[in-house]
Amino acid sequence: MADSRPTYTPLPGRRRGFIFSAGLWAGADHLLSVKSSRFQEEYKRFYFRDIQAIVVTQVPRFVVSAPVGAGAAILLTGVLILRILRPSLDAWLWLMLGVLAAVWLYLSIWESCICRLYTAVSREDLPSIHRMWTARRALLRLERRIGEVQGVFTENWAEAADQRALGPPLPAGSRAVDGARPAAARSRTWVSDIFLTSLLADAAITAFLIRFPNSWLSNVSVALTVVQIASAVWIFVQKHRGMLRTGMQRLAIVALIFIGGTTYAQMVGDAVDTALAGRRGPAYVRPRARSGMVLPIYSGGTALLAIAGFVLSFKPE
Repeated sequence: MADSRPTYTPLPGRRRGFIFSAGLWAGADHLLSVKSSRFQEEYKRFYFRDIQAIVVTQVPRFVVSAPVGAGAAILLTGVLILRILRPSLDAWLWLMLGVLAAVWLYLSIWESCICRLYTAVSREDLPSIHRMWTARRALLRLERRIGEVQGVFTENWAEAADQRALGPPLPAGSRAVDGARPAAARSRTWVSDIFLTSLLADAAITAFLIRFPNSWLSNVSVALTVVQIASAVWIFVQKHRGMLRTGMQRLAIVALIFIGGTTYAQMVGDAVDTALAGRRGPAYVRPRARSGMVLPIYSGGTALLAIAGFVLSFKPE
């Protein structure tokens, strides 16, 4: 008997996060969106005849996929090992890491996008398409498939898009009485400004402490960490109230994970140093990362987070 199961071909773009992943597949007469959160998978079909538009907007997106994160962890581990075995290469190793971080920032700021698909009854984000080159390749293939079903659009598409309403109508409660657009979430608030300023100040102080240890500045750094945690929690509250966009919330989550990770790494390092030194009694745990190995990582990481946050703050509404 002939196999009647539909055949799918993968489209360009694949997002593989630590928990969340997404992909697009093209069938004979429809587009299949697959989203996975490790515990469940979600499948959605969009028939080519029903697709009204696919909109790609170039915006900064700081996406860290699982392969990129694993590669960065392996590279950083290798650099830390080489610093011990070959101290003369220390400057070149950090320069290499700086160049790679600058490349990631360039791709995240100027080569990233969001993609959304519209039908008459739905608006669907396509998270697997988050880079501009991926969007061009995917749209090239989808445009041909949709054109085979709907025909080629010969009018001025920009004028037609202004005259037609894309997607389902907005709920009655989301429209203002006078017909104005509902207020949208903002890119920044005074809380996010405090959060980013504390990150940048902490990065500068930590960089100074690498060469000139000072107990007073160490206490200031600890105080800045408290400010970062408190402002990050308030950012979550503002996002829940619809005052802030999702990007700033995600940045706060990454910052909290980074601060906790470096603190945990310092605790482990202190315990190992104490064990190797053969000391008796409990190991002394510093309140913040203070070793020569963790300090540069912490300073560079907080600086990159602050830069990413300022880019998100001044992103077009």
